[in-house]
Amino acid sequence: MLKPKILFSRCFFEPVRYNGGLVIDEFIEKLKNYVDHFYLCPEVEIGLGVPRFPIIITQNDNEKRLIQQETGLDLTDRMISYVENVIKQLNKIDGAVLKAKSPSCGVSSTKLYRGGVVIGKTDGFFAESLKKAFPSLPIEDEGRLRDEKIRTHFLTRVFALCEFKVLSKNPKEAELVKFHTKYKYLLMTYSQKHLKILGKIVADGKTALNEKISKYGEVFAEALINKPTKGKHINTLIHIFGHISKHLNQRERAHFLELIEKYRKNMVKRRVLIEFLRSFAYRFENDYVLMQRYLEPFPEDLSV
Repeated sequence: MLKPKILFSRCFFEPVRYNGGLVIDEFIEKLKNYVDHFYLCPEVEIGLGVPRFPIIITQNDNEKRLIQQETGLDLTDRMISYVENVIKQLNKIDGAVLKAKSPSCGVSSTKLYRGGVVIGKTDGFFAESLKKAFPSLPIEDEGRLRDEKIRTHFLTRVFALCEFKVLSKNPKEAELVKFHTKYKYLLMTYSQKHLKILGKIVADGKTALNEKISKYGEVFAEALINKPTKGKHINTLIHIFGHISKHLNQRERAHFLELIEKYRKNMVKRRVLIEFLRSFAYRFENDYVLMQRYLEPFPEDLSV
């Protein structure tokens, strides 16, 4: 089974929160079974104990500082030094799940203070540095992952990047062609522009395979950064349906197109349409459709 390598905040595994707490999240507990995981806690790693006085992020002018109010400690330089060192060791991960609202790990969810007053939200110090170091890496916190669209987008990217990494370790021309073929409709959904670029990379007969793999990997990761719209999903569903519709009778075709309209109006979930396509593909033994990662980009158990 394909198992992406995921970095977690340590508090999902051990009681290292500022108050000595352990974080239990239903989705994270399920995800642990499908990935290779390791974890860290930046606050513990820089020498803060458990339990400990909480720390906050303050902004003065354009500079953010990490402050422990009760003690007056400015931990900014200590945290930056730690983060710079640890990030050098994280170039082989497929994604990261961090602790929401944490001043070290929060992803766009950490309170930002000025003069003791909350003025907005920001990334935690570690999360911000991780995003800058690896702009194509899927990074979320458990709070954001409760949103179905964000969770689906995150899982899709994580498993896709992991599968490509497996391919790149022992590259073969035929395997690259096969990979591109089964990701065609997923890539179409995310970015038709990138799909065309990737197709040209695969078809290039003059470039050495290792160079093609490197170029493909960069563009592939970039293609998956932005969440696709419902309109793009509908376009993809209709394209896949085109491989099957000629085998259906008029009432079956009309029914599927009616379901497309219901999906457009939020009356049914996309999963319903995917199951119809999968059922049709089984019925007519259409292996090309069945191989498409769009139908199941990650283990189905993680979708709920």
